[in-house]
Amino acid sequence: MKGNRDGLLPYNGLDYLLLNLTLCEIMVSLATPSTLQEDSDWLAMIRTFVTEKLISGWKLNAKQLKRLLEVTNRLLNIHINRVATEKLIQAVYLTYQQRDLHISVRSMLLKFFNRVYLKEEEMFLNLGRSRSKVLSRWLASLPVQLVHLGPRNHQLSALMIDTIYTAAARSNKELLQNLQAIACQVYDPKDGILVLLPEELQLRLVQLLYFIPTLSSDLLIFLSRCCISERLPSNLASKLVGILHTRSPFGNWMCPVLESTMQDVDYFSFLFSTLIGFSTEKLAWMQSNKLTSRLSKTRVSRVCLYMTEQSFFAHHWTVTQAVCSSLSSVRSRRQCFDILQNAITKHLGGLIIMPDSTIGSVLHAINTLLDQSCVLSETLYTFLASNCYSIFNCLLTMEKDAEHIQKRDNLWGECISLLSMLPNVLKLMLQNLQVSRACQEELPVIAQLLRLLLQNPQLRSHMMTNAFLVQQTLQDVMNLKSCEIQETVAH
Repeated sequence: MKGNRDGLLPYNGLDYLLLNLTLCEIMVSLATPSTLQEDSDWLAMIRTFVTEKLISGWKLNAKQLKRLLEVTNRLLNIHINRVATEKLIQAVYLTYQQRDLHISVRSMLLKFFNRVYLKEEEMFLNLGRSRSKVLSRWLASLPVQLVHLGPRNHQLSALMIDTIYTAAARSNKELLQNLQAIACQVYDPKDGILVLLPEELQLRLVQLLYFIPTLSSDLLIFLSRCCISERLPSNLASKLVGILHTRSPFGNWMCPVLESTMQDVDYFSFLFSTLIGFSTEKLAWMQSNKLTSRLSKTRVSRVCLYMTEQSFFAHHWTVTQAVCSSLSSVRSRRQCFDILQNAITKHLGGLIIMPDSTIGSVLHAINTLLDQSCVLSETLYTFLASNCYSIFNCLLTMEKDAEHIQKRDNLWGECISLLSMLPNVLKLMLQNLQVSRACQEELPVIAQLLRLLLQNPQLRSHMMTNAFLVQQTLQDVMNLKSCEIQETVAH
């Protein structure tokens, strides 16, 4: 067989190709820069032999290819001339381009190219040598290869991501252009590799955001949805928010190659959509579907709370801290608050069903940004008063529910902080406590809430300022309760 004559197949228990390659490796190791001219003829023969075997790489087993790449690497290190080395790299690239290669073979080729790339970069920087066109073409194709590979092999993905990251950090123009073109596929919240790979690889992909030349509005929308998805761990989502802040016009971006290429409006849109934790479509779906099993209703407030699962609430709360940290670092606090206020009014003001984590996050953002320069609209006052009562009512009604008890400290604390800083919201909430609209089961909750607010050190002075409203509400509760008792006795 021809394969046997070439030494590709073992014969009589001997692998002649491995023997030939071992001999080639020994001979190449004997060559030195001072003897290159004398050794050029037999080195040329070895290069031709190696090149021919690489071109037929699909016939090679892993051991043969490993030894072949070792010889190739030694030949490249001799660096006779660019034409000779380029032919060798081209031969390896032809093998790399073959389909249906075994995973071990594909990994071996990737590692080979990675080593050659790093070596060439070092020579380019230190000696000013030109880059290999074949190697540049391989490098530029890696982002597309990574997307096509998907989650099928984490080892290959890790090799590709590390190489992409190294090249991106060194501002490789062609790679960055291709990474930019395919970024929305990499960071797609449904089936992008960011949400499909394990956490250690997700971290590297999040870090790649430092280098993507332009952060478009579409990409920021995808990144926001990745952050609010539990498929990206909350610590990585928080890191992503921090990286985008660094890249934003407010983050003192100091990269020598890239300028800040994110629009203010797109950045604030990203922060707000991440803060609320749900897409516009999901919030609209909540309004039009019966979710009675997870709703906390009250007749006193028009807002019904949608009770999120504890795991999602914890994820959302962690990401909210990162978003609020970014918001609070914007220099113009008043302008930042106005943007937040307008967004709340536009996107949340008309909703009847609100997720508990969304309300908690919005309250936390307001508490973070609020200072004496901020001016609240009447619409926001009304929104906050309704939502604070809905939270209080929910927490007091479900205080023994184990699933939601862990949320209590966060939600209760944000409400108390807000009411202490905005006494007008407290006054409006007390004015809205129209006992006549409450059902019988809600009367004890109203009474308990007033007692707890009176006992709270942060609110005591404000409650005393509204003593008339408090007394009137308590009296109405007692009168209504007395009438119900009399009606019960009469029947």
